[in-house]
Amino acid sequence: MARCDRCGKGVLVGMNVSHSHVRTKKRSYPNLHRFTVGVGGSKRRLRLCTKCLRIVKKQQAAVLTKKAGKPLVVESQEKLQEKPEEKTTLDEAIEKAAEKKSKESTKAKKSPA
Repeated sequence: MARCDRCGKGVLVGMNVSHSHVRTKKRSYPNLHRFTVGVGGSKRRLRLCTKCLRIVKKQQAAVLTKKAGKPLVVESQEKLQEKPEEKTTLDEAIEKAAEKKSKESTKAKKSPA
């Protein structure tokens, strides 16, 4: 009956089992949505499951931002360029913390005098 036009997800068939163990057939339908997609200048109406709907919307957003010349994710790229993280071992981290403590303690000793 109903199938996703992108992935082909369709009806699943199973059994309802009552307390007395009487088994009756049941059908589980996919959550389909009608979605209009512009394909090469013409519009086409598709029936998509929710997973495929999310994917298609993200693809459309990527195409639109590419046409506009805007990067899709600006903030995360800027953060990555600002501070590359240093790879340190646990021993090095402990040594750095000990050095900071010793510097703070020497500053504390000098300030009251």
